Formats: sequence, C-alpha cells, structure tokens
Amino acid sequence: MWECLGSDQEGRPLSRTLQINVKVPITFFGEPIQYAELNSAIIIKCRVLANPAAEVTWFKGRDKTRLISSNYERSNDGLKILRVSLADNDVFWCQADVLETGESKDYPIQVVIAQGITPPRIVCAAPCAVEKQTATLICEAGGMPPPQFMWFYGQDVPIGTNGISKFVVRGNTLVINYVDETDNGRYSCQAFNDYDRRGQRAEYMLNVIVPPRLEPIPPIKVNLDENTPPQRAVFQCRVLRGSAESLSLEWLLADGTPVQPINGISIDVTQLALNRFVELRFDPVRREHHGNYTCVAKNLADISTTIAILAVEYRPVFIGPNIPVVFSVPNYRAIMKCQFDSYPQPTIQWVKMIRTPQDPDGGHVLVQDTDPQVIDILTRQIGPTLYETQLTYNPAQQDFGLNFECRAINPRIGRFSMNLRLAEPPRQVRVVEVKPRSNSIQLNIQPPLELGGLPLVEYLVRYEQSGIPNSFKTETFPVVSNEPQILRLESLQPSAAYRIQIVAKSRAGEGSPSIPYQLKTLDRQVPQFKILSSDMSCLADHSCVIKWLLESDGGSPVTRTEISYAKVRGPNVIDQSSPAIQLEPSATEFELQGLLADTTYSITVRLLNEAGVGEQKILKRTSKSRIDPRSESSVKRVKNRYPSVWLILSIIASIIIVITIGGVIYFILKCPRQPNRSKPPVAARTIFANKDGSGPEVEAPLNSRESVQS
Repeated sequence: MWECLGSDQEGRPLSRTLQINVKVPITFFGEPIQYAELNSAIIIKCRVLANPAAEVTWFKGRDKTRLISSNYERSNDGLKILRVSLADNDVFWCQADVLETGESKDYPIQVVIAQGITPPRIVCAAPCAVEKQTATLICEAGGMPPPQFMWFYGQDVPIGTNGISKFVVRGNTLVINYVDETDNGRYSCQAFNDYDRRGQRAEYMLNVIVPPRLEPIPPIKVNLDENTPPQRAVFQCRVLRGSAESLSLEWLLADGTPVQPINGISIDVTQLALNRFVELRFDPVRREHHGNYTCVAKNLADISTTIAILAVEYRPVFIGPNIPVVFSVPNYRAIMKCQFDSYPQPTIQWVKMIRTPQDPDGGHVLVQDTDPQVIDILTRQIGPTLYETQLTYNPAQQDFGLNFECRAINPRIGRFSMNLRLAEPPRQVRVVEVKPRSNSIQLNIQPPLELGGLPLVEYLVRYEQSGIPNSFKTETFPVVSNEPQILRLESLQPSAAYRIQIVAKSRAGEGSPSIPYQLKTLDRQVPQFKILSSDMSCLADHSCVIKWLLESDGGSPVTRTEISYAKVRGPNVIDQSSPAIQLEPSATEFELQGLLADTTYSITVRLLNEAGVGEQKILKRTSKSRIDPRSESSVKRVKNRYPSVWLILSIIASIIIVITIGGVIYFILKCPRQPNRSKPPVAARTIFANKDGSGPEVEAPLNSRESVQS
C-alpha cells in the first residue's frame, strides 16, 4: 500500500493511497532428501512462497497418489506423519497451485527411513594378530542408511591406506599387514550415517602374539657299565622368545605320546612361569631311556619343537627267543634265531663252537659264502635299538651235540648259545574216541605228548580186515595243526571186523604205533529218529512246526530228508498226501505253511540212507482261526440257514415210512372182515415218528377213511 501526501495552494493537506500487488512465482523451501525414524512422528518440511498465495496439496509415490490416510496431517511447515512405517520410504510430492493466475508446481521430496547407529563392536578372529602375519579388524554396527566408518589409532589418529600398504581400510574392515610388536595398542572405529552424523565409537586393544622359539638342546651321551656308579641326565627346554599368553611346554616320546614320569623319569615345570623353561630328568639313567625326546612349545600363534637326544651306550643284551636246544636231523635245515638290544649298532656273528683241550672256548665263525652248510644268515634291525639275526643251517651227522653261539659286538660282547641235537621220532598218538559206522570209521585223536623235537608231518593209519588175506592198507593224513584232529577211514565193508593202528610221523621218522584197535563196522539199517511233540495241538492256525531228533543214522549217513502231510476227515478217513517236501539231510525241524485252521493233519517225516527209509508219523491239529469274535455269530447264522445232511436224510426217510404205512392201512381197509360183537370196537391207531426217533409222536386213528387220509 502506497500513500501520496501533498497540499493545495491554500496549504490544506492532500493524500492519496495506491495498492501495488507484486507477483511472486511459486518457490519451495525444503531439502530434497529428508530422513524419518521408524515409529516416530516427523514433519516433512516444505514451505511454499508465492503471491498470490498458493494452495498446497500432498501426493505420494511415483504415480502421485493423493494422501487420504489419517496418518498424515498438513501443517504450515509441511506434512506431518503421525507414525512412520516402512511404507513411508517413498517419494512425497509437495504441490502448490495459485488459483488466481493458474500457476501450478510440484516439488519431490525423497523420504528415507532412518535409524540411529547401534553400538558398534570390533571383532577379530583368534588368534587376531600373529607376528609377521596379517591382522584383520572388523567393525560391526547397524543403522539406516547403512553406516560409514572411520578408523583411528591411539589418541584419535586417523588411519588410512598408506603408500606401503601397512594399513588397508575397506569400509568397516581394517587390515594390518605383516604385524609386529610395534602395532600393539588401541584401535577404534567411528560409525555414522547421514541421519546420525555423530554416530558411535568402539575400541579394541590389539596384542600381537609372538610364536614361541626354543633354544636348541645339546645331546647327552651316557656310557653304562657294570663297574660305574649310577648316572643322571637333565634336559632343559627353554623358550627364547614368544608371547606368554596361553604358553605351554610338553615332552613327547619318539612315537608322539607324552613322556610319563615313571622308571626314573621326572618332569620339573616349576620354572615355567618365572624363567620360561622346563626340565626332563633321568635319575638314574637306564638302558631303556635311550632315544629322542621332543620338547613342544605352544601358544595361540604357533607350535615350536626341539629334540633332545639321549645316547645311552651299553653292552648288547640278549632279548630272545630263549630256546637253548634246537632239534634237527641230518640234511634237514635247522633254524636258529637271536634278538639283541644294543647301542651303538652291533656287529653280529654266528660261531660254531668246537672245543679242544688246547682251546676249550674256541670256535669257528660261520660265513655264508664260504661255509657250504650255511644256507642263509639274515640280520636286520627291527627297532630303534633292537636287532634280529637268523641262521639257517644244514647240519651233518658230526654237528649234533655242538653249540652254536650268536654274538653281538658293539665293541662289548653279548652272546647266547644253543645246542644242536638230533631229533627223535614222536611218541604214541593219543586216541580219544573211535566211532564205527556201516562203511566208515571215525578216529578222534590228539598229537603225542612228546614230539621228539620236530613238528609232525602226517598221521599214518594202518588197518586190515580180519580174516581177509591181503587186505592190509595204509592211509596218510596230513597234520593240520598241533591240535586234536579227526581222521576218517572210508569205503569199508559193513558188518566187518577191522584191526587199526595209528602212527605219527615227523622228519625224524615214524613214531611208536598206537595200541591196536579191534572193532566191527555196523550193519546197514534205516535211520532211527523220533518226532518231538508235547501235545497234539499246533501253536498257529495256518502253520505248524515239526521237530525231530536223530537217534542213529543206521551206520550210513542220511542222504535225504523229506516231509509230507494229509488232511484227516474222520476216523480212518485221510485225504491224499501232499507232494514230499525235500529238506537238507541235516535238517531237524520244519514249519509247514498254508494249512487250514482248526483242522487235523497226518504229518509224515522220512529219513533216507543207503539201507532204506526211516519213517515216523504224527497227528497235529491247527488252532482255531484268529478272527474277530463279533463275526463268529454271523458265521453261525449263515450256517444255520442251511440244514445239515443228516437232517435232510431223516426227512426223506420219514416220508418213505409214512407212505409205506399208509399203503398198508389202505390195503387193510379194502379187505372185508367180520366184526367181533362180544367186544366193542376199538379204533386202531398208528404212531408216526422220525426214523432217528427225534421229533414229536403223532397218533392217527384208523377207523375211518378220513383218519387215514389225515
């Protein structure tokens, strides 16, 4: 509003007013991207400046849908959202319209659902930082929009990727390459986003773990002698460098098992925490202590080992086998073995002792290439300090009675002597049982108590049939093992007498024959057996188990077993038998399947051998059908609908009798007769009844035609 002031010629004041309207185009004031926190009330700021005044309308989404929900209210500063939800993460349109001029504009505002930064934390997989390796720190935090991260070291010194790639920052991850103890300290990460500019911070104390490094352990050599006093040895395993966190030291044997504090061995760990070493002590040192011992140091970073060598020198000790006497025969190999425990490694010799008056301890050292009777000399190491030697020797007659000595020289000497003796034939075979059959004899034997020095090779069975010339025979049976054995003579004559002797044989020759056995083979008979049954009933309704016991095979083995069955209709009425079911000859039971319930069967079991057939029969009745009891009454009702066969026959017989009697009466009535006048007439009557006597009796008068017809 403008006012113009003035005066006229007479000095009277004059004034005029003027209204000037300045047109202002529609102008929007507000951020194009605004953040809204979930479940909170916010105002989407959009202030409109226009002249003439504009009317503001709000729309949502790319398709500009008008807001009609009660969750939105217009205000002077913009649009108020009463409760922010995920559906509000969208574009809102602030539209201004000037009705006087027809001007219209809209302004898009992107609403981003936001959330403040959650408390962050820094994680690092254990072990986090190992010397000369890579450490990776990860800062975990939440927020909407996704948070951004900044890393700091110590007193807020920013960390960024430098030229030598010591530190590498990738978002929320900090990578420290080739870490060392100078990298120890406090690391922190600052998490923030566009909604929460201040954000939150987390800290992490980094401790670089140094792998353990052990001091080398010098070896110890101990010389054991019968004339020296007991000696002791101590190994010290010391940690030169390494983190003490979770540090442990352990002593292991060569096979990887922990050293046990036994047999003079002890472990001292009292200096581990203070001076970082442990001791392995041997007091006194023994022969079995010889070997390597491994000290193992562990912490979170790595494992380190060092080896302590305890070299115990001692005279060779004979271990075994303790066989002072070796048996053989001329021109048959004799095998002799020795085992020695020795350190250092010994030289092993075999000596054939040939004593003379001039040299009672003299002997001849056997050499494989120069001694023709030496078949082989084998020497090998079978353990860290264990050695085995084997002499294979072909003895002559003059060698028996001599001693053979194995010697281990390192340079002290260990020795063991064996006497070579001439083996003898075995003693008598022990016969435990003799079982005659119709065409065979079974001999259960045990080896002799004294074998004579050599293992058995075979058994000889000599036998002949009594009274039959030139029937002498010998059968050989190889020895399976030095255990009881069964020998069987086959293809013998039935019901014949035999004389039998058994001899054991080895490389030394045949042994003493056993006492002669006189026995007779059995007559050929059919197998004898019985069926096992406690009662007549079967346990099932459609099957039945039959068991039998073989009492005697009749002198020859059972070659076939079969079973059959037939249904029993009544006394002496049996159906045709089923086909025979073939079973294994050794079978002793069988279950018949597919039988009828509540039915009696005649079951036949047959056992066959060379003499014929042994047969046994038994009656068995299956149990009643196992069906629902409620259906039993219905079955009975169905059966009652039809008369039995006997009832039908009775009715037919009754009809025939009635017709016959009626014919007789009719014939009597046709014949004339004189009545007896002295007595009153008595009406004749006939009694009708069923043939089997059942049913009511019916009397019919015969004095009139009507009565007869009735």
